[in-house]
Amino acid sequence: MKKLEGNIIIAITAMRDIMDLFLGPFLTTYFIKTSQESITDLSIYYIFSYLLLALGSFLIASIIKRKFRIGMFRLGIILNYLYILTIIILKENIVNHLLLISLLYGISCSAYWFPYNLFVINRIDNPERTEFTVRMKTVSSIVGILCPIILGSIITVTNYELTAIIILLISIIQIILSFILMPEKKTELEQFNPKKTWELLRNNAQIKKMCIVEFFTGMNISGGALKILITILIFQSFKTNMNLGIITSITTIISMIMIKIYGKIYKNKSDKNIIVLSSILPILSVIALLLFKNNITVILYNICYVVFATLLVMTKEIRLFNLSNSKIVEENHQSEFFAIREGMLNSGRIIGYTLLLLAGVTGNETLLNLVMILLTLSIFIMGLNITKIEKFEE
Repeated sequence: MKKLEGNIIIAITAMRDIMDLFLGPFLTTYFIKTSQESITDLSIYYIFSYLLLALGSFLIASIIKRKFRIGMFRLGIILNYLYILTIIILKENIVNHLLLISLLYGISCSAYWFPYNLFVINRIDNPERTEFTVRMKTVSSIVGILCPIILGSIITVTNYELTAIIILLISIIQIILSFILMPEKKTELEQFNPKKTWELLRNNAQIKKMCIVEFFTGMNISGGALKILITILIFQSFKTNMNLGIITSITTIISMIMIKIYGKIYKNKSDKNIIVLSSILPILSVIALLLFKNNITVILYNICYVVFATLLVMTKEIRLFNLSNSKIVEENHQSEFFAIREGMLNSGRIIGYTLLLLAGVTGNETLLNLVMILLTLSIFIMGLNITKIEKFEE
């Protein structure tokens, strides 16, 4: 990837992170404030969203395999803003239009992330992947330090409408930057055929492990139910969006330090030990939380989750993109492989939110704690499988 294009991708990703702060923690608190059955409503919303995202990914993959990748990426940026604008307009009526906002979220995410992933696969060489990923995560961490406090303060002191204006300006900048990216045409590739690709790849051990990792990542980290549970836990303990923003910023500072340490130590070395450690510590912290539930153990659990989940996702992403750009997955099968990968990721998300839905419907706190334990244990399973996937950096 040319250096300019690499910097543009990092800038666009950082802006997306700002939006995701609104779409993640602050949207969760919005549900809590506007709904008496917030856990149930959130679960239904995300189940439909990720079902549509999985289906949308296969549709998008078939459209952009040969061309229109950057055009679809721009469309994803526009749809993402329309989704946020719809949330702002609906206000307290958001719970009465769950299917509408689920549809907008699923379509906007698939239109944005699928071409983004293909672009990153083909424009970054595997030996440069770790350095690029660390640099991108560092920038995202800086955003994660500053923006939660800023957004939390704006929402607490003023209103969500001002946030919508800020998001609109960010979307416009994203679209402008996307026009600097060079369009890709892959007319030599075969027609989209996920069935054929799966038959070629399904017996490969590396592909199997990656599918397992993606499934559990969907359950616990990447848009997973555990992230929502922790946000609810923090908001219930500390009451305001501003406090939520402050805690998010503090944990992000620690994450950024860990990312820099990883980049310096593990760039050309085995990272198995740090992956195993990152898989175990969240389990220990959730045990402490359930045995001694107070503000200190809530913060401790949040720190362990955010910091070590960030490291696990980073190591997973390096391996995923390198595997996608290796001899195992030829360029002709990249679109299909990423569509299959999205299917596994969103299956994990749907299972996680189904468990959360069951706990929310019953209103049983013991069952909710059990769901939290199961989702945290899934981090350990995910981490063990990451260690078995090669880095493919040569």
